[in-house]
Amino acid sequence: MKRFIPLLILVASLIAAPAVADGPKIAGQYKVIGDLKNLKNVQQIEMMEFFNYSCGHCYGFLEESKRLHAKFKGKLLHKKQPIYWGQQTPYPAMAFYIADEQGMEEKFTKTLFDTNFQLGVNVFQPRVISMLSQDFGIQEAMTDGMKSPRIRNKVQKSLQLAQEFGVDETPTIIINGTLKVTPSLSGGDVKKMTDNLIVIFNDLLKKK
Repeated sequence: MKRFIPLLILVASLIAAPAVADGPKIAGQYKVIGDLKNLKNVQQIEMMEFFNYSCGHCYGFLEESKRLHAKFKGKLLHKKQPIYWGQQTPYPAMAFYIADEQGMEEKFTKTLFDTNFQLGVNVFQPRVISMLSQDFGIQEAMTDGMKSPRIRNKVQKSLQLAQEFGVDETPTIIINGTLKVTPSLSGGDVKKMTDNLIVIFNDLLKKK
């Protein structure tokens, strides 16, 4: 009887294993994290980007993502999710949402990245955020926003989503809630990662 036990265990494990949903085969490199059936008849690409202001790859993708916006104009919804790690403070992530409400997110995000990487200034310090907001003429909104539960809730929502999607590197790209793309899949090269995203997006929009 003992010789049949491994076979029974194997059969039981196969029965317990979740079935992989049928769906279209998509070109490119990615990890499947959702139901592939969601990728049938895609009319719009929903790209959720988890990023961190101290991340060099994220800084590079800030420029590279412009290629995606140009190539898939009108078909790409790019939603950014700022997150922070370990001992980092939430202030840059909060500033992201405050600047967004002021219609200045894109320019403010670029300035934060430039301040960190070009000037070598730690943007996780609140006084740095305050000085930059003064330059943008939104210091009052920034000060009020830093006290706002609404803004803190937005940051917490980003962190919660990052946990749900298993984000362990940045930038992490979630495509239509189903595919996950990271720099490590392209050898840590952000340009190659962007090329990979173009391949994926093109193929998704062709699927019927």
